[in-house]
Amino acid sequence: MAISCFIVDDSIAGRDRISTLLNSFFAEDTTIIGESSSSSSAFKEILTKAPDLAFLDVEMPKMTGLELAEKLYDHGYKGKIVFVTGHLQYSVKAIRANAFDYLVKPVDVDELKQCLERLKLSFGGDFNKKMISSFDLSEREEELIPHLSKGLSSTEIAKEMKLSRHTVDTHRRNIHTKTGTRNVVELLNLLRS
Repeated sequence: MAISCFIVDDSIAGRDRISTLLNSFFAEDTTIIGESSSSSSAFKEILTKAPDLAFLDVEMPKMTGLELAEKLYDHGYKGKIVFVTGHLQYSVKAIRANAFDYLVKPVDVDELKQCLERLKLSFGGDFNKKMISSFDLSEREEELIPHLSKGLSSTEIAKEMKLSRHTVDTHRRNIHTKTGTRNVVELLNLLRS
């Protein structure tokens, strides 16, 4: 299944960079269904076309990418948002705006690849229950796995599971130790094998 993508950036170079990377390295996995140079024109198109993934430049005139994201979510957008910017100082605001990811310009192909892999895993799918039981995970650790597959942060998981962030981080470390995995992508690939 190809991931549908929409790119919003007031810079032609910014839009071209992402579309070139997607078309050159991830053509089998992605389809660009739209591009826009402004947040205001992108808003209606994104709601209408409902892409799986919207790449939003943070700094744009009239309405920032952060403001656009908030407006999209307020109007029922269900896709994921990746903020793209040349300014690291927006990372905290991006997290607060429920960003799926945050890429720094010029976008690096390896970082984009990791983002797309996480997105594919977040679409769900069945886990190999026999594989999970072979790792002797606690009941709480097993409960964490579907939340990890959605690409949620420890803070978001803590809120959903009504746990402290520290407890979630401890469970995450235990899961990686028991399964011999280094990150969520490796873990989910292993548990779906």
